Amino acid sequence: MSSLKRKLEGEIEIRAAAGDVYHDIYKSRPHHLSHASPHFVQSCDLHEGELGKPGSIIVWKYKLGGKALTMKCVIEEIHEEKKLVRQRVVEGDSLEEYKNLVGTCHVIAKDSETSIVRWMLEYEKMHAGIPEPSALLDACLEAAKDADDHHHGIKK
Repeated sequence: MSSLKRKLEGEIEIRAAAGDVYHDIYKSRPHHLSHASPHFVQSCDLHEGELGKPGSIIVWKYKLGGKALTMKCVIEEIHEEKKLVRQRVVEGDSLEEYKNLVGTCHVIAKDSETSIVRWMLEYEKMHAGIPEPSALLDACLEAAKDADDHHHGIKK
């Protein structure tokens, strides 16, 4: 029997200036993503703690496949030098299919003009028939691109 614990990764290239901005938004002002990527992020509210601090609890309302969903996450790690934020889902729709789900967003400077936003989802499926969360990964990557375009004044 194969393990139901998995890891899914993806990355997208954005403009260098947007790399710092995206990390700052995702870390300290995640509610701004609803402006940059409204087709995915409907809202993001601080439930407990302080934005930009580990231990904070954030409630995300989002759309995936045309369906309105919610997830409550605890921020487990924020690493300023690495521009990394890791959050664990503690409640919400995704826990109907996954025993656990951890998302890590890492912004990596590539050169003077570009940065890479790398998303990693670590999860354990409830059973083998559950699909990989590739639509969620794709939406997270697209939201990073949307934030880049929004930062540079590009309207969609």
